[in-house]
Amino acid sequence: MARWQPERADVIAEYAREILDVHPRGRLVVGLDGIEHPAAGEQPSGREAFAADLAAAVQAEGVPARAVPMGRFALPDATTPERFFDEAGFRADVLTPYRRGGLDGLEADRAVLVVSGPFLHFGDLAGVWHTSAWLQVPRAAALERDGARLPGVDLAPWTALVDLAFRRLDARKLANASFDLADAAHPRRRFEDAC
Repeated sequence: MARWQPERADVIAEYAREILDVHPRGRLVVGLDGIEHPAAGEQPSGREAFAADLAAAVQAEGVPARAVPMGRFALPDATTPERFFDEAGFRADVLTPYRRGGLDGLEADRAVLVVSGPFLHFGDLAGVWHTSAWLQVPRAAALERDGARLPGVDLAPWTALVDLAFRRLDARKLANASFDLADAAHPRRRFEDAC
């Protein structure tokens, strides 16, 4: 017997409403973390697609929103999760203008910036998010998806960096929410707490 699963749009819309209900005022910064490679391919990673859909769902609730992939701030040859991004560049180009009300399209007093990328719970970036989510994909599936999305890219250094990250920190325990993206059409909310 087939088991019913909610549609992607419904799961993401519910999460958008939750974010807005929990944080009823102000300019919010939401972090979406996960292990897929952040490089832009012909198609976005599952994490970046989720971020774009979440920003659209927030807009559907009447609040300006924008998704920003951190891949554009990735540093070549990074060897640690803490130093994977040009954090100063991200702050100067995106975060500071947003917080000051000057990021294009997000000038309103109430807005949501959805930032997606790996390692968002490491270093100083961990303190940036008003709320965050871990977007879980089985490691083998993430590697397969990255290989299809980024043909010709040597994924061995990326895999080693993800291994190092998991040895240092379990971001699933730091995020405020967790979603299973094994089936991209039917993401499932996971409750990882100890209750």
